[in-house]
Amino acid sequence: MAADYSGLFRRLTRKLGSSELAGDALQETFLRVERMSSAPAISRPKDYLFRIALNVATDRRRADQRHLSLDAIDTLLDIPDDAPDAAAIMEGRQDIEALDRALAELPVRARHVFTAAVVNKLPDHEIAAELGVSIRTVEIDLRNALKHCAQRLDRTLIRRTGGPRPR
Repeated sequence: MAADYSGLFRRLTRKLGSSELAGDALQETFLRVERMSSAPAISRPKDYLFRIALNVATDRRRADQRHLSLDAIDTLLDIPDDAPDAAAIMEGRQDIEALDRALAELPVRARHVFTAAVVNKLPDHEIAAELGVSIRTVEIDLRNALKHCAQRLDRTLIRRTGGPRPR
């Protein structure tokens, strides 16, 4: 290999199209050959070394293709962060505190109906059975609680269309 390094280098550079890759491949080839404890009898050593260097270059190209390009890395770094910023967190906490204050202003039964229906997602008939009142009373209490909370949080209450809540 040392005797015809420049010839191997030129031949490999032509084949690979890159003198840098050819030099790296020849260096790795030299290290591989040096580690061989018992080399078989080779009739054409230059071709054998050239084939090893080509295989090394192919392996290196495959490994490089597995890595992200700088453009791909930049694209990944530009992905917007969906996590709320400090202002959004603070606004959310203030909304929760305002909702807590609004709920505290409600009568006990209306507060219970609101919590059971909105937070616990219980159907009206279960809330009515639990409180010992009619389903219509639960609906009225919930509607009034929602109106009250919407007013206190300065929000617009959107009326559902399509009839009563599903039971």
